[in-house]
Amino acid sequence: MQWYQALLVIKTFRGDGHISIGELADQLMIRDHSAAELVSRLDQAKLVKRKTDPSDRRRSLVIMTSSGGRCLDRLALLHLRELRKIKGAFTSLFQSGGEEF
Repeated sequence: MQWYQALLVIKTFRGDGHISIGELADQLMIRDHSAAELVSRLDQAKLVKRKTDPSDRRRSLVIMTSSGGRCLDRLALLHLRELRKIKGAFTSLFQSGGEEF
């Protein structure tokens, strides 16, 4: 689940396709070292790659690979199918104003 969330953030962050480890940590509400470990695992799986920030060589930028994009697309499609299956439950929940909770 954390990989999926990370890939979503990487893909959608500012639209330029680059996010720093610190920015990823902020978006996922995790610590910088946890984000760095997560990026290392995603990198080993070839879903992302690291790039040195040309404006600050101390910073690493995270870029989604084409393989990561395809993986994210497949996961999004699966989630969309599941949401369509339970559409009626969502519709009735929102129409009742969430009073069941």
